[in-house]
Amino acid sequence: MTRHGSLGGLVRLRGVRERDSRIGLATALAEERAVTATVAELERRLLALPAPVSTDLATFRALQHRVETLGVALVDARTGQEVARQIALEARTRWIEDRSRLAAVESLVARRAAAVREERRRQENRELDEIAGELWRRQHAAADEEAS
Repeated sequence: MTRHGSLGGLVRLRGVRERDSRIGLATALAEERAVTATVAELERRLLALPAPVSTDLATFRALQHRVETLGVALVDARTGQEVARQIALEARTRWIEDRSRLAAVESLVARRAAAVREERRRQENRELDEIAGELWRRQHAAADEEAS
């Protein structure tokens, strides 16, 4: 396999890794948004609970139980939110690394392709110079024959 072929394979590999990490980042961000929405909903529900106005102990205990249940769920959801935030941060870091690696390989391939094009252009110029030189020699040889 040629060097260019191996770089093509490397570009494909880096492209797949970058795409996978981008998909992972999108998934992590979606999960973070979902957990954040859950936290917001639990906070809203907790704030919407009515203040205890009854002197009935059973009603007070029921309300207190709802507050405790929502409070525990809110603590759990905030913990999940922090975990989701960390996962999204790590996914973003991975994607940035994969994207820069892909860009580096693509840049190398582009530079090599430009170098190949430049070498071809130089070769064509050399060939055209040789053709022009040969034509010039023929024209001068023909002119010298006519002059003699």
